[in-house]
Amino acid sequence: MKRYSRKEAIYLAGDRADTLYRLQEGLVRIVELLPDGRTLTLRHILPGDFFGEEALEGKRHRYAAEAMTEAVVVGLDPKRMGHEELQLVARNLARQMRRVQAYEAHLQTGELRARIARYLLFLADTPASFRDERGLYVTASHEEIADATASTRESVSKLLSELRREGLLETSYRRVYLLDLKALEALAEGQLEAA
Repeated sequence: MKRYSRKEAIYLAGDRADTLYRLQEGLVRIVELLPDGRTLTLRHILPGDFFGEEALEGKRHRYAAEAMTEAVVVGLDPKRMGHEELQLVARNLARQMRRVQAYEAHLQTGELRARIARYLLFLADTPASFRDERGLYVTASHEEIADATASTRESVSKLLSELRREGLLETSYRRVYLLDLKALEALAEGQLEAA
C-alpha cells in the first residue's frame, strides 16, 4: 500500500508494467501526453477500481497514471492472483470500459460549456468533491478541466468566467464551487444557453 499526493505520478508511459494497481482512496486519472504537448485525460479511476492492466500482459504502460487527489493505492502481483481474483479484475475493467465509453460520448457531444458542466458534475460524485461553509466544490485546476474536456486552458478559463458571471459557480485556487446544480445539469444536457 502506498500513498500518493495530488499530481504525483503513479507510473509513466513507457514504464515496465509488473504491478496491477487497485485504488483504495482518492481519485486517479489515466492520461496521454499528446505530440503537441497537451495532456488528455483518458479515464478516471475511482476507489475500488483496478488500473495498470498492462501488467496482465507483461507489457509496458502505454499511458501515465496521476493522482488527482491524495490517493492510497495497493500494488498486486498478477502472477500470484487466483482465478476468482482475476475474474474480479475482469468485471471491474468491464465496468470501467462502460464508463470510458460514456466519457467518450461526453467529450464528443455538445458545446464546450456543456462538456465543462458535465465534467464538473462528474467530479461532484467522486472523491474530488468536498463541502465547506460556502457549499459543494470540486478540486480541479483549469488545466485539468481542459485535459478532461479536450480543450485548452484558455478556453476553459474564459467559459468558467462566463459561468461565474451567470451565477452557476464560483472559483478559487483549484476549487470550483457548484452554486446552481439544476442549472449546471440543464447546461450539461444542452438545455441552457449562454446568458
